[in-house]
Amino acid sequence: MTPLTFGPAIQLTSGPGVDVRPNWTPDSAGVVFERLLGGTRGLYQVLSDGSELTELTLCNLPGTNATGRPAFFGLNDFAFVSDRSGRPALWRCNLPYGTVTLLVESPKACYGPSVAATNRRTLLYFQQTEGQTFHVHQRDADGNTIQLTNTAGVQDQPWLLPDAGSFVYHAQEDGKNLIYLQPTGPGARRVCLSPEDEGTAYVTPFPSPDGQWVAFSCTHSGTSQVWVMKMDGTDRQQVTAGDPHRFPAWSADGKMLVVVRGEPVAAQPSGHLWTIPIR
Repeated sequence: MTPLTFGPAIQLTSGPGVDVRPNWTPDSAGVVFERLLGGTRGLYQVLSDGSELTELTLCNLPGTNATGRPAFFGLNDFAFVSDRSGRPALWRCNLPYGTVTLLVESPKACYGPSVAATNRRTLLYFQQTEGQTFHVHQRDADGNTIQLTNTAGVQDQPWLLPDAGSFVYHAQEDGKNLIYLQPTGPGARRVCLSPEDEGTAYVTPFPSPDGQWVAFSCTHSGTSQVWVMKMDGTDRQQVTAGDPHRFPAWSADGKMLVVVRGEPVAAQPSGHLWTIPIR
């Protein structure tokens, strides 16, 4: 497998607000993302050339927060996080039908939905269990929920590989932030892909559409930057440099990454979306 090569980054969004947690639409024609504007978080969509920035008003109820990263069941049909019921829960937005329906709600807040590209019946998410402990859960097509991770500490930010047979996620354990790969099953044996602490709690690993690579964030160069590596943890490559970069997402056609340039998780947040061609 030859190393990936990347073209120069192109700015996708600008203007007021802070953009974060993007994901591509299944046809790779656009990006849906979370925008912090005026103290409220809502979902927006922009085409891949930066045109037709649109607020997804169906998701964004006044006085509530709707957040990404969205997980697509199909074109214009996705899971997202909203506190419209009083606490963060998972909802499903079907834009063609103009409907928003509840997917998962529990006494503890739910975050981070993930749906596999070629098997959209399995939904992963994470939620707090007690104290500062978070675990990854699975919701199957029948609505049954199973806890997939059980190590003490934080296991969050899951993202399914295309066939839904395994998933990558961030774990914060023993003072380290690490990336793990685990089969999609309760208590399955996991494999650590990180040779050392990635240095950020916002690792947000995201697999390539062929399941061969994973994009992620780490701070080994001094600031948060986007890297890629093979799914076995080898051939690590730094993709971005200079200003901080976070929250990478691979397009469904495998030709682009979208990233956030800025500091969206800082006390004074900043950030907009940029795309990076993959050659």
